Amino acid sequence: MFRSNVDVEILEANSDRECAFYADYLVQQVRSTAAKNLQGRTVEERIKNINTELDLLIRKKKAPKNFATQMTTAFAATQLPHSYFRWIDKLDSRLCHWLWCYLKKHTLDKDQEHDTQDIHRSLKRLTGQPFLIEKDTNADRHTDILNAFYHGELDAKQQQDLLDSLKVMWFDIEADTSVTSWLEDSNVSQWQWAYSYLQNVKTRPLPLAWTSHKDSEKRDIVIATIDLSNNQDRKALLIDKMKKAWSQKKFREKSNGKKPYSISMTQNTKQKLNALAEEHELKINEMVEQLIQSEYQRRNPSA
Repeated sequence: MFRSNVDVEILEANSDRECAFYADYLVQQVRSTAAKNLQGRTVEERIKNINTELDLLIRKKKAPKNFATQMTTAFAATQLPHSYFRWIDKLDSRLCHWLWCYLKKHTLDKDQEHDTQDIHRSLKRLTGQPFLIEKDTNADRHTDILNAFYHGELDAKQQQDLLDSLKVMWFDIEADTSVTSWLEDSNVSQWQWAYSYLQNVKTRPLPLAWTSHKDSEKRDIVIATIDLSNNQDRKALLIDKMKKAWSQKKFREKSNGKKPYSISMTQNTKQKLNALAEEHELKINEMVEQLIQSEYQRRNPSA
């Protein structure tokens, strides 16, 4: 809200719901209000017409100069209390990342305009405006989430119902720790690898929750990407494949370029090999490699 040149407060509105409230409030509180003058095809047009009518009423002394403040205060009282959002913990990065990205997807994705699911129809009535700019902190994401509700078209009861549905979804997601427990807290190379792995999935890939060049964000991105998948079987399969691929990578690194080979030998030969390895304080595979290298060097001294 800002002031005009005649020191009269000007109303601002974020939704048709807010415009409708102001129009009804004016009609109910000021009998001389011309209701026909409060209409408009867009939010911008409607609030402009409401302000014009309000300014006229104030000039005619039909309404006090601070009536705009009274109206915004009355509208704020119709909003869902902050207590209903308390479960969205600003300190919970996993929750804030998932919910911010989930709301962004379902408020901005035009491909889902004709979705028949109740929850998706409700999500479409939130405003996607807060999600047009990426945010770096949980506090900013939390503010965006509240604004998506408060500046949207759902009334308080509808907002509450949607929040209850989102809370149930989150509790199911939070209970799955298959990725969060696997990703190590300080293993940046693992985060980088997992981030790259998700980017290179060719069969039914999951779109990254967001992209970043910052290695410090890649653990969060991997977790959020998995959390946003709504296909449990597909998600479980992807996680299993990713974990196996990481284990194979670690095994190859541990083997230092070596590959396993299988050879047959008698029990007596095996006992002799064990004795040699123990004598030289080597592992069995190291003993075999040393014997082969020594014999090869003896036969090919110039090699």
